[in-house]
Amino acid sequence: MKKLLVTRIFLAYLWVLLAVIEASCQTLPPPTIPPYPPDTTFKIRRRTGNCPNALKLWTLVGEYQGNQVYTVIADISAIAGAARLLRSNHKSAEFTAPLKSNFASCVGDAISDIIDERAYYTFQFQNKNVTFRVQLGPDYSTNLSEITYKNVLSSLPAVRWQEKAIPVEPK
Repeated sequence: MKKLLVTRIFLAYLWVLLAVIEASCQTLPPPTIPPYPPDTTFKIRRRTGNCPNALKLWTLVGEYQGNQVYTVIADISAIAGAARLLRSNHKSAEFTAPLKSNFASCVGDAISDIIDERAYYTFQFQNKNVTFRVQLGPDYSTNLSEITYKNVLSSLPAVRWQEKAIPVEPK
């Protein structure tokens, strides 16, 4: 009887431990397109052709497991077809999409201001395509960043990255 009780207690602890491990290994669910209009606007610098005046992004900021999480979704639906991921690594992601016929002649760009060196965004218009790129800034000893999600959501490019603050020990 005592062995059965010890076995049950052991199994209960094992079950709790497995549940904790599983919960800690879970990642954020994929982002979704917000129900409100995009909140960041980029003015397009036209060199030649017929270009849109501006492009917009949804920029979302949150926290997950004590780290800052940033998500951007480029709203290219009015000017381009479905995006596809061209290339990526832990610090950058690049998407391309065919421009709609009325903007196919566009040659130009839009570049975000580098405010705090966390990340910057570029849009390049050429060869009947728009290319959207997210580039994270360099890591510092107290702040590491890494792209954790890059995919196409309802034909739109979406990128999420996480900043991991490293505590500094007092000297």
